[in-house]
Amino acid sequence: MNIELLVQYLSIGIAIVATIIGHSGMKRYIPVAMFASLYANMWCYIANYFHWWEFPIRVLPGIKDISFAANVIVVPVLAMFWVRYSPMSRIKWALLWSLILTFFEYGAQRYSAMVEYHNGYTAYHSFILWLISWYIWYSFHKWFYKDGGPH
Repeated sequence: MNIELLVQYLSIGIAIVATIIGHSGMKRYIPVAMFASLYANMWCYIANYFHWWEFPIRVLPGIKDISFAANVIVVPVLAMFWVRYSPMSRIKWALLWSLILTFFEYGAQRYSAMVEYHNGYTAYHSFILWLISWYIWYSFHKWFYKDGGPH
């Protein structure tokens, strides 16, 4: 097994373990996870159309447009945890998470074959996309539960 697949399986495992450990009270954030997955997949289809990035090595090689590990498991879990635990100073929290994830993404792009950037797309663009995404997911959560949530 190559290192790229190992990292993806490890990411999936960590996301699942984190959800199991922090499962108490996470049920309320499942709609955020579902929306984050849809949102991440939408961005992958846009990126595929403009050929901004691609995932050459995937856990499920039959899916060519998205990274299953990232879009279906890791990003939704990150969104759930971010919305649940974001403090009142969300800008610092969003900057920190965006920097950390952009750092890992840059490493995956630079030193592995997990993700490839094209057509001028860089880690800077990824940082901006992460930063905006946290607030979109948080806003979705606030909108979803604006009148006490689903009945």
